[in-house]
Amino acid sequence: MSRAAYEIRAVGEVPPRVLEDFEGVTVTVDVAGSTIRADLADEAELHGVLEALRREGFLLVDVRKEMDYEPEAPDDLPDASSTEV
Repeated sequence: MSRAAYEIRAVGEVPPRVLEDFEGVTVTVDVAGSTIRADLADEAELHGVLEALRREGFLLVDVRKEMDYEPEAPDDLPDASSTEV
């Protein structure tokens, strides 16, 4: 199973101790609040991060999964090594 990256925005300053149990999580703070970037193993781990924030009383503004999109080549294109006459 592949990992997924998430961006979570919350109102206020999220102290590092709130998310210290989670690997691959960083927090940046600006005037708009906290932005949490998390590289997580699965959705269960995401729910754990969200629950940790909820327990501390943080209001979530946004949760986004970062998508890695690589278009697949269509199957019906001819192979470059073959030639049709």
